[in-house]
Amino acid sequence: MMNAHTETSDAISEMVPRVSGVPQVSKEAKATFEKSKEIAALLVRLEDHFEETENYRRFRTRIFNVLSMREARLRAGKSELKGAVLIGPAGAGKSRIAKEIIKEHNTLTEHAGDWQFGTRILSVIVPGRSTVKESLNAILVELGHPARGRRDESYLANLVMEYLKESRIAALHLDEVQDSGRYKTKDSVEAFLKVFRNMMQHKDWPVCLIMTATPEARHVVNLDEPLRRRLRPMEMRPMTFEDDGETLRETLMQIFDDAGIVDPGILSLEEFMRILIHASVGRFGVAVEMSIEAIGECLRAGEGVIDMGHFADAYEMRMDCDDELNPFVAEHWAAIDTLTAMQRYEEKRKVERRRPK
Repeated sequence: MMNAHTETSDAISEMVPRVSGVPQVSKEAKATFEKSKEIAALLVRLEDHFEETENYRRFRTRIFNVLSMREARLRAGKSELKGAVLIGPAGAGKSRIAKEIIKEHNTLTEHAGDWQFGTRILSVIVPGRSTVKESLNAILVELGHPARGRRDESYLANLVMEYLKESRIAALHLDEVQDSGRYKTKDSVEAFLKVFRNMMQHKDWPVCLIMTATPEARHVVNLDEPLRRRLRPMEMRPMTFEDDGETLRETLMQIFDDAGIVDPGILSLEEFMRILIHASVGRFGVAVEMSIEAIGECLRAGEGVIDMGHFADAYEMRMDCDDELNPFVAEHWAAIDTLTAMQRYEEKRKVERRRPK
């Protein structure tokens, strides 16, 4: 006679088959697992898509100009250089813009034999709440020469310049500059700016300074008037339907096509495009991210035609909001304060970058 314990054990054995004592997963679990991997790989590939926007073209012109002027000035024996700063909200696509411009510049100059003073642009993410020493060491790490032992700022700054010259670096790109300066006191920020201003006027190997940062960095740059004049900050303007709707539409059409997703016509609807721009707070990069997340919702549901519901689900997952605060659901979507929602979302993400105190 079987007791209750034996019956339970038999039931579990039927649910999880074993071969030589090793549990075997069901076909359904395996299929779900493989589908998840396939969708994840596709979504990551879609993130590689890049569209040349007006902000991109403006900043590219600025960077190409300052690097060409560097070469010309150094040939003429003049060492003081200029730089460039791109300021825009989180998710606007600043870092991606800089990455694509750097890639373009490196490609264009790779086989140009008429550049005497280097062409390479080194990109470094400024560590969250970093001191000057920590920022300098981050540069050394990117150069492949991390500092050993306890060193002061002067030693590290000289070491950075030595390796920048050795590697023939023409420009230094600092990303997330708004995080510079431990606790952002006036003294800590000024010390940070002084080090990098000196790099632009180094007597042996001056480099151009390129920065990308959120609007919080305005006060950082404005603390040093000579540096501000050299960098001439460029602000990314938010998207509008009138100016950017068509570019965004064409971008999403390409992404949908790459994903094998059918658009039943939502991209041709003016209201949908306006809702997406409002939901993304006018940030091109965020609008693309939201669209890729909506594609993920569509594919995970086993569907091939994307609709407003998939965008609504993606927005809910991202913002953790109710229907009345979801622009893709609410009737009076234009009245929703999507900026405040985005700021809460950014604060949650910012915590991940913060260093322990």
